[in-house]
Amino acid sequence: MLRFVLIFLVTFLLMELVSYLAHRFVYHGIGWAIHQSHHSPRKGVFELNDVFPLLFATITVPFVIYSVGPSGSATLSAISLGITAYGLVYFLVHDLYVHRRMKRLRMRIPLLKTLKQAHAVHHRYGGEPYGLLFFAHPKKLAVEKVDDVEAV
Repeated sequence: MLRFVLIFLVTFLLMELVSYLAHRFVYHGIGWAIHQSHHSPRKGVFELNDVFPLLFATITVPFVIYSVGPSGSATLSAISLGITAYGLVYFLVHDLYVHRRMKRLRMRIPLLKTLKQAHAVHHRYGGEPYGLLFFAHPKKLAVEKVDDVEAV
């Protein structure tokens, strides 16, 4: 059980690195034509950038199904759950809280406010931080102020 939990946690943490690298080198590189919609005012509920999580889910769901099936293992299950948990946290923090896709979600948790401010710096200047949960602390973050109800 301890091994399962450790694999789950390591996978979750590694997903932040995967997310950072994808955001830095794919979204702001070859995928900019799609990701650009995320840096523009949204016109409706969805944006073109939403294809990225759909793509990741398309890859992850079969992996989860395989990992819990007869050919799966506890290790594969821990990995698939770590990936899925990261995706869920990313959706809750980034989409629902930071970008206020759920307007009623107004939590006043200091860590979430810091994450929102860091993401606002990214949107305003287009560079760091690319990470969501762990990020280089840019000097601009110290002076940026984001209102709790402001949409990034």
